[in-house]
Amino acid sequence: LLIYVMPLGLRPLFTPDETRYAEIPREMRASGDWVVPRFNGLLYFEKPVLGYWLNAIAQDLFGETAFAVRLPSALAAGLSVLSILLLMGRRRKEDSDAALIAAGLFLVCPLVFICGTYAVLDGPFSAFFTLAMALFFRGSVEESPVRKRWFYAGFGVASGLAFLTKGLLGFALPVLVI
Repeated sequence: LLIYVMPLGLRPLFTPDETRYAEIPREMRASGDWVVPRFNGLLYFEKPVLGYWLNAIAQDLFGETAFAVRLPSALAAGLSVLSILLLMGRRRKEDSDAALIAAGLFLVCPLVFICGTYAVLDGPFSAFFTLAMALFFRGSVEESPVRKRWFYAGFGVASGLAFLTKGLLGFALPVLVI
């Protein structure tokens, strides 16, 4: 929280990415049109809408601030850590130390820090992709058929969220990895 969340609002938004990812959700909120993204009044279909929705919700909760625009990226880093810690690392009680070390090392990686503290869609995409891969992994090693189905269903949902964040990459990358 000290490294990822507290300093989010201390610096101004960087141009062009952060300001774009702040303006599109602001226009969504102002127009009431949450389906068609617009940037300076022009239709903007470069990315799917989930990232804009996350920023718009954060702006509804915390105002039109740099903190609100960057918060979804910081929360995405937290989701990635939880995926690593709970789904990948701690399958058995003996794995607790290794899981904590893996999660801690993940958090201090420079690229993870950058994606987790800047308003770009790479952080949320990475979180949904990491969650999808962790759920697939757990499903592949699960012995109970019922639990296996739940893990695979969660994999499908997480892949769908990745798709809604970055497009086709959300489906293509998990298929390539698997």
